[in-house]
This record gives sequence, structure tokens and C-alpha cells, in this order.
Amino acid sequence: MCFKKGIKLKMELLEGKEVAENLQKNFIERIEKIKKEKNIIPKLAVLGISGDKASEIYIKKIEKNCIKYGIEFILKMASTQEEFKENIKVRKVTSIMFQEPLPKNIANLINEIPAKQDVEGIGIQNMGKLMLDKKDALIPCTSRAVIETIDFYNIDVAGKEVVIVGRSNIVGKPLIPQLLKKNATVTICHSKTKNLAKILKQADIVIMAIGKAKFLKADMIKDNSILIDVGINYEEGKIVGDIDFEDVKQKVKAITPVPGGIGKVTNAVLISNIISSCECN
Repeated sequence: MCFKKGIKLKMELLEGKEVAENLQKNFIERIEKIKKEKNIIPKLAVLGISGDKASEIYIKKIEKNCIKYGIEFILKMASTQEEFKENIKVRKVTSIMFQEPLPKNIANLINEIPAKQDVEGIGIQNMGKLMLDKKDALIPCTSRAVIETIDFYNIDVAGKEVVIVGRSNIVGKPLIPQLLKKNATVTICHSKTKNLAKILKQADIVIMAIGKAKFLKADMIKDNSILIDVGINYEEGKIVGDIDFEDVKQKVKAITPVPGGIGKVTNAVLISNIISSCECN
């Protein structure tokens, strides 16, 4: 495995800031090209149902990032499911995202919007395109953030045992075709997996995405493994990942921090997808 030159630490910290900045460096150029060649201004509509405070904080971050790059932002928070269904008819926007949490029957309405507007890449059309390796697929932001991090730090996954813990539509499932494309040997685990500890002990790379604070401990992994933490959990007023960072840090070759890791990259990928939705418009 190959990492960035100049780093001599026993454990490499795979920070998200540099990965995000690498993605962001051509955002302005891409947006200006869209305005000039297509006479389009990127415009994002965020649709949700009122009442979740954590969701509202995340939406503010999205709005701030949109403003930074000159992307128009519309927020439509419904008070009822019927109102939400009406909001889907929003017009004159280039991108739409659904803000969780949402009832399953409402979340499934993502399949009723055009694939090119589905900037989270979680609709049936984009997921199908991803599976078939179509170039115009908009890839789920968090899963793509994992791949962007792997690429930025020159982590060679070809032939390696990669274990994903978590099978969500935004991380676990979309990571499978992306890692297979890189010739990784992929195992996906979940709540019904038997012998999880045995499987983890065989992994060269572990990607944690289960939403359980500090679940992964040092005795569950092998020496010199690489850990990617997608978890965002709150413990005693602090944000922590799915990996017990302090417990594993002396045993691993590299690890993403929480906060400051995949989350930062995910925010940048969302903006990239918003721009891409205009480029293929």
C-alpha cells in the first residue's frame, strides 16, 4: 500500500480536509463554464419534514456551502406527508435532495424525480447506473467520499480484503461496485452476520458504517489494517465514530478521524454532484 510522501508517522491520519479541498479546487471553474455555455445557474431544493433538530443543523451547513459557490438554495420543509408530496413538484431547480429522517413511503418518492436531479444518487436509476458502471451515474455522496479518500491517499485496494460493516443504501451497498471496480475483494457485514470478529480479523481494510459509537475495538482487527470510519454518533455531547479511535490507534496503519474525516469529504461530494447534475442537464 502506498501513502502520501513525506509522512513518517507510524499511524497515518487520513484527514478529510485535504481531500475536500482537492475536490473543491475546480468548483468555481465548473460553475462558470455551466453559466457561460448552458446559461444555467445551479439550484438545489432540499425537501424534508419539519421537526428534527439535527437535520436542521445539517441543512444549514448545506446552505452555507451552496452560498459559498454561488449555488441557489431552496428549503421546503413540510409539516405533513401530503405537503411533502406537493413539494416534490418544485420547478426550475437543477438538483433535489431529500433530507432524512423520512417515513419509508415518503423516502421512496425519490424515484419519481429525474435521475439527473437526484444529487444524492440514491434513486433506482442512479443506483442501477452505478452497478453497471455508467459514466453519468450520480453516486451516493458518502460512499463516493470513501472512494475519494482512498484515491487521495493512494491506498491500493486491488486484491485486498475489504470488509464493509453496514448495508445502507447510502454507504454499504453503493460501495460494493465501486470497490469491485478497483479489484478489491469485498465482504459486507450487517446485524445478522455470524462470526463478525473472525471476518474483521481477516480484513486489510475495514469500513465502518453502522451508527454505533466506538463499536470497533483493537481486539477485533489485525495489525496494520486500514480503518475508514463513516459513523457519526453523539456521546457525552461529543461527536464520535463507529471506531474506538483511542483503543485502535496503536494497532492500525491508517485511520480516518471523526470528526474531520469522511464527513468533510461528503459535504464536498454533494456540491460536486450538484454541479454534475447541471453538466449533464
